Amino acid sequence: MDSMKRSMKYSLIFGICGSVVIPIVYELYANVSKDIALVLFAAYIIFAGVKFSALHAKEAMLGMVTTAAYSIGLGIPAFLLIHPAVKSMLEKRSVYFQLELTQQITFVVRMLLIFLLMFAVWCARAGFSKAIGKLRSNSEKTGDYINNAFDDTKEQQ
Repeated sequence: MDSMKRSMKYSLIFGICGSVVIPIVYELYANVSKDIALVLFAAYIIFAGVKFSALHAKEAMLGMVTTAAYSIGLGIPAFLLIHPAVKSMLEKRSVYFQLELTQQITFVVRMLLIFLLMFAVWCARAGFSKAIGKLRSNSEKTGDYINNAFDDTKEQQ
């Protein structure tokens, strides 16, 4: 499978899964624990970033941007379906906490910042791969220089 097809496959998978994960994370954020919700979402995004990091720059960036677009775009209808069910379930068993507008804005900003982790993972892996390639190239050149330094056949010619 070529890189572009794999990128689009990953973006559909992670985008559709993300559209369900975001409303669930919102409910966890509002009613259970903010830290747990953010860590779970960050783990999901880092996993997606690792999968995209195996691709070339153009395909990876396109896939990550479309993943974010799918997650956010499909997350709104998913929220409208998930929220009433979670609210009724929690109201039967305990108290449901609704976030205020400023807290909701804070949640959205945090989610957008966590989405940037996907790009950070790709950049880190690309930088690490480039550094390893440079080290290998330098070690090969060093080996050639050492071999040539002790080669007596070139001096006799």
